[in-house]
Amino acid sequence: MSMDDNLLYLRSYLLMRAVIGLVGVALPFGLVLGDWALEHGTLLAKGSLSAYYYSGMHDVFVGSLCVTGLFLVTYKVFEHNLDNVLSGVAGVAALGVALFPTNRPGGGTVELTPLQRELGERTVATVHYTSAAVFIVALGVMSLYFGIREGRKDDRPDALPPRFWRRFHWTCTAGIAAAIAFIALSQVTGWLVAYSLIVGETLAVLSFGASWLMKGLELRVLLAPKRSAMAVAGRSQP
Repeated sequence: MSMDDNLLYLRSYLLMRAVIGLVGVALPFGLVLGDWALEHGTLLAKGSLSAYYYSGMHDVFVGSLCVTGLFLVTYKVFEHNLDNVLSGVAGVAALGVALFPTNRPGGGTVELTPLQRELGERTVATVHYTSAAVFIVALGVMSLYFGIREGRKDDRPDALPPRFWRRFHWTCTAGIAAAIAFIALSQVTGWLVAYSLIVGETLAVLSFGASWLMKGLELRVLLAPKRSAMAVAGRSQP
């Protein structure tokens, strides 16, 4: 394979990572603002991001998570390493969150989905909550691993130092950990319990999105002239 082909593959690979990160960053805002615009109601009408499954933003919620899940499952499917295991687990969990809805709002006034009628609403909700927990934890471990790996790279004059990327990804990991801690604390103490899930989920998704967006947004490869990008690509590892 020629260097030109390698550059094209690397650019496509980086762009996909950046797009998945952008989906993560945009999803909470899209759900909240989109539902508010469609329903003309209060800005935070739902108690969790998952509850937007039962709103006019249903397709955006399910579609975004399915795209993210499929990308993560296939991200490094041909590699046998920790990246492959973590991304595969996170991808399957994301699909579980999308396809197995949470409990219906309004005390069951919304009609059951075919899946809920077949398996039972409680069973479907259990799969949803379990998938959400696994998804968030897997994302946190992936961000931690990104930081470790990026911090081991050599300094380059044309890029930000490895210590910056280590701290950046570890900050994203801390954001996901803070989201988990906030949800747990709120559920135990009752403090801000009405907003615990949507705040915690939003913080976790934004942290995940930021980590992947910046990991893929290597402009010196994506936008640089071919010769300069090829020189950088020869030293870059996806």
